[in-house]
Amino acid sequence: MNGMWLISYIALWLLVVLLTIIVLGLVRQLGLINLRLGPEHSILTPTEGLEIGSQAPEFQATDVVNKVNFNLTSLKGRPSLLIFVSPTCRPCLELMPHIANFWQSRHKKLNVVLFSQASDGANLNLVNVPIPVLSDPEGTITKVYQVRATPFAYRLDDLGLVRRRGIVNKFEDLESLLEDVPITETMVELPSYVDDTKEN
Repeated sequence: MNGMWLISYIALWLLVVLLTIIVLGLVRQLGLINLRLGPEHSILTPTEGLEIGSQAPEFQATDVVNKVNFNLTSLKGRPSLLIFVSPTCRPCLELMPHIANFWQSRHKKLNVVLFSQASDGANLNLVNVPIPVLSDPEGTITKVYQVRATPFAYRLDDLGLVRRRGIVNKFEDLESLLEDVPITETMVELPSYVDDTKEN
């Protein structure tokens, strides 16, 4: 009987060692993937949304705190970060302190504006950030900007052109939006021109 216990004990330790080796191998692979992707891919960039390089749509909205009217034209002249959130979205609420820290480090070079899909009263939960909170209760601006999930952000250049987009969950994601990613153009072979006006 003692021999069976000893064999079981040894087999159990061999299994633990094997599982440890597998876990360490997986951790190493994750590290290699992170190194290969690099910091510019740290945000999730969905295929949906305004196209990179396109003109951002005009909008009209009012800051829920200062009652100041905002539109896209008023933001032109320097780069802007448009962040779409909702007070009922838990990741959005967890993002608020990061937005405040980001604004403090970048506000001299960048417009940062928050769009919230809620009424003015509900938006007051978001006013702990020192940036404009624009109310979009009907989701009009959100739909025009093709935002389907929050928190989502666009970086616009000083002319209002879309330069980056993505889902943002932390400070590093906000920083990643400021980095340009090269746009690869898809080459499409056009059909050869046929002149049908010539007579046979």
